[in-house]
Amino acid sequence: MRVCIRYSVSLGQLFGMQAMTDQIKETTARRPFGGIEYLVLAIIGALSGAALWFIFEYDVIAENLKPTLATFVLALAIGFTLIWRLDTLVGRVGLILAQALLVTALTFQFIPIGIKPGAASFVFWMVVGAPLLIFLLSAFARASLRERRLFWPYRALWQSGASLLADGLIAGGVGLAAVLFVALWGAAFKAFDMDWAVKIVHSPAFLLPLGGGAAALAGGLARSNEKLGEAVRSILLIGCRIGLPLAALFSLVFTMGLVSGGVDSLEKVPLTPTGLLLALALISELIFNGVYQEGAGKPPNWLRGFSWVALVILPIYAVAAAMALWMRVDAYGLTPPRMIALIALTLTAAYTLLLLFGLISEFFAKRFSMWMPPVAKLNTAMALVWIATLVLMHTPLLDPIVVSARSQEMRLVSGKTPAEKFDFGFLYFKLGHPGRAAIARLETQNDPKIQAGINRAKAASTYWDYKTPQDDITDPENPVSPKEQALLQINTLLVSATMVMLGPQDFDYGILLYAKGEAGKDAFAALSQWVEADTADQNGQVQILRERVGQGLVAAKLAGSLGAWQDSRTAAQAENEAFIEDVKGADYIAGELGKMAAKDRLARALFEKGTRNSEDVPSAEAMLALQMAGAFVDEMDARHLQTLKTLLKGKPWFDPEKIGKFGEQDAWLIVLHANHDLDFQEQVLVAIEPRALAGDFDGRRYAHLYDIVARAKGKPQRYGTKSLCEDGRWVADVTEDPEAVDERRAQMGLPPLAEALAQENARFGECHT
Repeated sequence: MRVCIRYSVSLGQLFGMQAMTDQIKETTARRPFGGIEYLVLAIIGALSGAALWFIFEYDVIAENLKPTLATFVLALAIGFTLIWRLDTLVGRVGLILAQALLVTALTFQFIPIGIKPGAASFVFWMVVGAPLLIFLLSAFARASLRERRLFWPYRALWQSGASLLADGLIAGGVGLAAVLFVALWGAAFKAFDMDWAVKIVHSPAFLLPLGGGAAALAGGLARSNEKLGEAVRSILLIGCRIGLPLAALFSLVFTMGLVSGGVDSLEKVPLTPTGLLLALALISELIFNGVYQEGAGKPPNWLRGFSWVALVILPIYAVAAAMALWMRVDAYGLTPPRMIALIALTLTAAYTLLLLFGLISEFFAKRFSMWMPPVAKLNTAMALVWIATLVLMHTPLLDPIVVSARSQEMRLVSGKTPAEKFDFGFLYFKLGHPGRAAIARLETQNDPKIQAGINRAKAASTYWDYKTPQDDITDPENPVSPKEQALLQINTLLVSATMVMLGPQDFDYGILLYAKGEAGKDAFAALSQWVEADTADQNGQVQILRERVGQGLVAAKLAGSLGAWQDSRTAAQAENEAFIEDVKGADYIAGELGKMAAKDRLARALFEKGTRNSEDVPSAEAMLALQMAGAFVDEMDARHLQTLKTLLKGKPWFDPEKIGKFGEQDAWLIVLHANHDLDFQEQVLVAIEPRALAGDFDGRRYAHLYDIVARAKGKPQRYGTKSLCEDGRWVADVTEDPEAVDERRAQMGLPPLAEALAQENARFGECHT
């Protein structure tokens, strides 16, 4: 036992953990939550998840207001999870509401300037800015509540921030785990055909409240359980102490490569040079803060040495990032991403100077009881600077959109960018109302070249339309030619779709082929080559994507012109919308009918592939497989018919008002395939015939059922819906009064027989008897 104790002590000394242990011991004891507090947290978390689902599920709220309301809900939920409890209730609720309203108000600022959710500024705010602001405000709020005063030492802020991070990780991890756990149960339910249970547990309306409630409860448990919070904090801080030597060594090697290769060598990395250097600097600073903590105790000498190396290299990162950013700004001016990078670089450089000041204090270490005391004193001020900056980024002073619009305008007015090379479309389409205001000011210049560029921007319907007519316009965001942009757009489509199957049906193949000149045709050809390439080594998802893209390419070629393409696309979209509505209508279909019809369609779709699309004479194996599959379908039809008769309860047919349009269609499908019970098919035909002739029942479906019954009874078809295979082609079967067949078909909403046969042959190809 003594050996173990000595070993533990020496290990703690090795990693410099004594100060961290003392800090944890001195943390204010956590009072366990009461039952009411847990209940309130669970309700707030669940209601927050339900509110998020409602915001994005329904169109009651304007589309541009949804992100703002979602931000308010999330900020409120996070505040209650990490700050709220019954003691000092009014003060806590006031702080929670204040920070939620501030973050919401800042998010709302994107609406007046006309910035869409996909813009760089909006993405930065939602992914980085808003979460960081909530974290900083919550840390200050916790410190104030803990110390019971407005001003407090840095130690209180550090303890609040560390606890906040640990509690947040626990809450988020448990919320995500709860959702994944229930989703796995959904997979188990699916294995037992419990579709109703799968539908519930996989629904966002169920998962979001569940995840929110679980996260809020976990946050309360983390805040009330001292050991749980200490464990997570200890893991994070130990990770920083292990990571600092690694960061110092890698930074040293990286700096040597940077000195030998120059900033230009960073063009090979996935991130921009500025982004990479900023990321490395920020990561190093975060790791150092995890080691520094509150600066109460000095770490071992070896750890201090690695800290010195990491801090000495930080200015190199900052200077190199500034050089890389300046080259882009000088060449193309400011854009929102560059403005965000400039702000981050300025703050990083300021904090680098702060840390260097702390490093210099190491030479006077013997005079101080703390480690780098200037860092502790200035960290609080730096946090306030971050908060102020995040707020000012929503004002004309630092708003990336406003500043970028001014920068681009000044480049044109000053002559730094000639009007022929200036991207008026970027100003008009990408910079919202500030960009439009800059366009209005430029119109007063009375410069013919500027006016020509403005007119072309206004004449375009989208930024893509603006960019493609000329090859000599430089994009501040991506200075490449329209041909390269077309290929880039296609590459984006393919890469995104390969990963998440982003619908290729939304890609405008026709406008690329007919309205974008040679650049568009080159891009169209490149896409065709990708579709036709050998894909033996690709996964099934990529194969499906190639098939869908290929269909779009073929459709564009078949259209023959831009007008025909647009007409075809409009018609196809209308048909697709009708199809989607039919699918959504499954909610109104009686349970058993919907399930049987779905299985019927799926089974026949799979069966049809093996019977009508074969180009060769089938083998014995294929014929036996066909026989077995056919027997399976026959047995399924018999079961479905028996269930249908049970549901009818002796009636000839359903009341359409009770089962709805889609339920009636599903029931008709089961009857259509009940070829083993001709009497029942004829009974249904008699029941629906008056309604079909009066237009109250789908005439096409009635015609199909009529012809099936007639053919089964050895009589001629009336509507010719069933064809025969002769000499590899589908041809018309015998019909009564062939001269009037098209007239009868038209009455039932069917196309002419010749047209229908042509469509059938085009769809199924060569047939085999």
